[in-house]
Amino acid sequence: MSVGGLVLLASGLCALQVSHVRRVRQDRRRLFEAVGRLFDRVEMHHDGLGFPVLTGSYRGYPIRLEPVVDAVGFRKLPVLWLLVTHSRPLEVDAPVDILLRPDGTEFFSPNGTFIREYADSWRLPGGVRIASPDPDRAPPLSAFEPYRLFFAEPRAKELYVGDGGLRLVWRLSEGDQTQYRTTRRANFGSVRVQPADLQPVLETLAGVGDAFAGQSAGRA
Repeated sequence: MSVGGLVLLASGLCALQVSHVRRVRQDRRRLFEAVGRLFDRVEMHHDGLGFPVLTGSYRGYPIRLEPVVDAVGFRKLPVLWLLVTHSRPLEVDAPVDILLRPDGTEFFSPNGTFIREYADSWRLPGGVRIASPDPDRAPPLSAFEPYRLFFAEPRAKELYVGDGGLRLVWRLSEGDQTQYRTTRRANFGSVRVQPADLQPVLETLAGVGDAFAGQSAGRA
């Protein structure tokens, strides 16, 4: 191939790449387009090819929706998690973390740093690790019993409760198996967060927050 032909080929490939990047960015910007009305004072933060982060207010308290790509586990497909943080002061003397289906690769979770575990009486599918740095001062497991069915939901992954608020981790999507096996790239397709899926997550966070606000919830 002539030099001119190589230049044309390179230019064409570059144009295709630029077009692909633009399409991916535009598609990912639409992740939260259907749920913005659920919040007050909504702001969207989007840099590069990453997924956008939504911040706002829900029931009068700051809320943050942050997508996180988990491609750590070599033998499992990549997962797109949604970290939903509900910031508010809580009467919690020590934090507690409920991690569902733990596999030891949850880099986004503090659970592994909490070496003291609660006795597992829930027996949820896939297992659960409930831990705290100080279970004697943290909320008792019975305080979460009203939300036990929610934790049995396959998309639920984690609930963290501390004196500064709560965070719930929810599965948004799993990577395309064929593409990941061949290219090792995480492709989640066009993902959209829907109000019908997000509303129960927000209400669970608000409900747990209400239960631990303005009362001594750190005692059994």
